[in-house]
Amino acid sequence: MRGPTLRSRALAVAIALLLVSACSSSRAAVEPTPPPTESSTTTTTAPAPSYRTQTATAQVPELEVFADWPGDPSAAPPPPPPPAAEPAGVRPIPRPGFNSAGARKTASGWAFTNPTFYGNPLTMVVTENRGDWLRVMIPARPNGQQGWVRASDVTLGEHQFHGTLTLSDFTLKVWNGEELIAQTQVVIGRDTSPTPVGRVYIAEKIPQRNAGGAYGPWILATNAYSERLDLFDGGLPVIAFHGTNQPQLIGSKASNGCVRVPNDVIDLLAQVLPPGTPIDITA
Repeated sequence: MRGPTLRSRALAVAIALLLVSACSSSRAAVEPTPPPTESSTTTTTAPAPSYRTQTATAQVPELEVFADWPGDPSAAPPPPPPPAAEPAGVRPIPRPGFNSAGARKTASGWAFTNPTFYGNPLTMVVTENRGDWLRVMIPARPNGQQGWVRASDVTLGEHQFHGTLTLSDFTLKVWNGEELIAQTQVVIGRDTSPTPVGRVYIAEKIPQRNAGGAYGPWILATNAYSERLDLFDGGLPVIAFHGTNQPQLIGSKASNGCVRVPNDVIDLLAQVLPPGTPIDITA
């Protein structure tokens, strides 16, 4: 009786071990994979927006600007976005036989005197840097035109100032990088002489002797022109941001296309904004 009893016990133990092993394997197969630890996860972050604007300031008495790529034809870059359509009944600026305050049309593009008519350094916004050649925004009509200048004819600068003007709610905002430095309601052009939309830049800053006059303490002239007027007050119909002696009109359509800004704000902007500050004007 002892022999069979021992064999029976040994067999029972072996069967029990097999069952435990099988159950353990079964649990391992159906248990969900544990979530990854924090150290094993990866996250992606969108790149920070770049507010860098490169400027080109002329170092020659007359800056030549080429309408078409003047470099190696095999290395020609894609063309820029087309400029605004030429307004009906309004002619280009500059053009032959028209006093354009130091700007003139040439066979290959344009030429601009330096300093400007108001004695300021001629400054433009660079939209593409190709080494020896720079594509720049220019003060010409139709608005939004660009051309090429020799890098050797200018010095390059850089800043992070930029602005937006929303015509529908008369709101001007200006930033230094991500820092909002000014926000205000403004006066914009009447429906018969609207403020043009598109990207413009502050071309020069012109102080006013009479800070209480119609233009306030400063005129910040842009590279854009009215798209309805061929002349204004006997001169070029330049679109500008300037002060006002009629603050009660702020938040309305009352100008000939320029943007009237409260005097305290235009004074601040004139102090901090460099020439070449881009401002996007939207409807």
